[in-house]
Amino acid sequence: MKRLVCSLVVVLLAVSCNKEDREHLAQLEQELAELQGKEPAVPGSPEIVPPEEEDYAFTFDAACYGVDAGQSVSIKYSLPAASSIEITTKDGWTAVQKVTGDTEGEIVVTAPDPASPSEIVVTASTADGRSTAKILPVMVRDPYSDATRPRIDALGYYSFKPWNATLENFQKLADAGINIVTVEIDEEDWRAQIICAGEAGLQVLPVLIDRTHHYYDHPDTDQSLAEAVNWLKTRPEVIAYHMYDEPGVQVAPMLKMVKEKIEELDPTHPVYVNFGPEASSTWMGVNTYYEYVNTLADYLNLKQLSFDIYPIYPGRIQSNWHKCLEIMADAAKRHGVPLWTFAASCWINKELPKQTREKPNKMNILLQLYTSLAFGSQLVQYFTIQDYGGTDFAPIMRDGTWTQAYDYLKDANLEMQKRAFVFKGSNVTKVRQAGEQVSYEMELSKLDMPEEIEDISTDFSVTVSFLENNGNSYLAIVNNYWNIAQQVRVILNEPVYCIDSEADFILLEPGERCLEIPMGGMMVLKVK
Repeated sequence: MKRLVCSLVVVLLAVSCNKEDREHLAQLEQELAELQGKEPAVPGSPEIVPPEEEDYAFTFDAACYGVDAGQSVSIKYSLPAASSIEITTKDGWTAVQKVTGDTEGEIVVTAPDPASPSEIVVTASTADGRSTAKILPVMVRDPYSDATRPRIDALGYYSFKPWNATLENFQKLADAGINIVTVEIDEEDWRAQIICAGEAGLQVLPVLIDRTHHYYDHPDTDQSLAEAVNWLKTRPEVIAYHMYDEPGVQVAPMLKMVKEKIEELDPTHPVYVNFGPEASSTWMGVNTYYEYVNTLADYLNLKQLSFDIYPIYPGRIQSNWHKCLEIMADAAKRHGVPLWTFAASCWINKELPKQTREKPNKMNILLQLYTSLAFGSQLVQYFTIQDYGGTDFAPIMRDGTWTQAYDYLKDANLEMQKRAFVFKGSNVTKVRQAGEQVSYEMELSKLDMPEEIEDISTDFSVTVSFLENNGNSYLAIVNNYWNIAQQVRVILNEPVYCIDSEADFILLEPGERCLEIPMGGMMVLKVK
């Protein structure tokens, strides 16, 4: 009522008044404005209604803005009554607007090469002066060019017998993403095989096992080892010397003696020894796997630590798989050398009838690869490429027939490489498991979580790896089953990016999110 009376007074006085009255009127208007809680109106000005933000905002066609270095990504938008758009970029990024309608269009963002993740700020203004801005967080799927793109080295173990060692077959391995092969130098025409592999763009790990044994038995008279090394050290294809496979601690003195001889002949190329998995104390030569790994690692002082384990059995995985991986990874970190691991790419079904493994397919190969990466592996080895007599199903059989096992290997290996930039050169800070403890007690706790994530849970089982790489922090979540897809519940305190199997970055907003991880698959979360 008081406001109404004041308004009437102002109106009546405005009809006819002198200077003194007009001053009095201005005072009354000020009092009225204070009562109404707003600034006095400027005579003749239109009433300004604050814009409603929800009626004036960008909408985009997707929340996935992943782009390769040097490439472009198109982001479609719609915006009510927009009259102009301004785009701000930095760090060599470019963004161009392409108008397709009065209120619609697309923004084409191009990443430099090399590139880092960037945020593109888009501001739209209307004819009546309203404006709003939207930040587009555009991520780089791969921050490197083709020439420098990170990759996980992939070694084809026991690649070809001489009659299958053709340029065409070596190129077929290269097409599958294999970049290193073994060549047994006691095979016929082994020199020609190495040269042929090099012509296909492959590097070679020559296998010296027979000659190392002979040298150890006859060190004063044997010349075969020296002849081989003196030729191999001149070849650009050679990356290291394969000296021994799955030794027990008992043969460590012999290995050290032969290693020193090889290093005397060629101080440039490292020596490779592949450790075995956990087995009986009689075979290992010590009581525990921890003692086995660390005794050999300390004694031999190798430039890499490699071991094999083939954990996929019908309906289950080997119970000590993650334990062996953890012990090997810890030893590699302590020695400051890379970890090399294996994946079964053939059906190991003839060695021990009671120990027949699962027939390979893409999913169980991926499970082996992703689990190895979760523990920090920097090179994966496929056992085997060619049938060695212990299998009915290898990528290539002895008669030269290629099987579907090759397709499985190729598909799995090329999928793994899409997210190699996360894992190549990474530092794994810890590995845990959520859900059922499938093979080893590494229970995930909320205390393990970064501040961006409140919790991770599942009804089945996943391995969770915490990684740091190139200033970024990641969580790699691996489905511990190759035959079951599973839902993983993630509670987010802050936005994070999910990097899927195609290396697309998908923004996840805070709250509870349910992520489906396919059979044998992996989901990567970028938290910083």
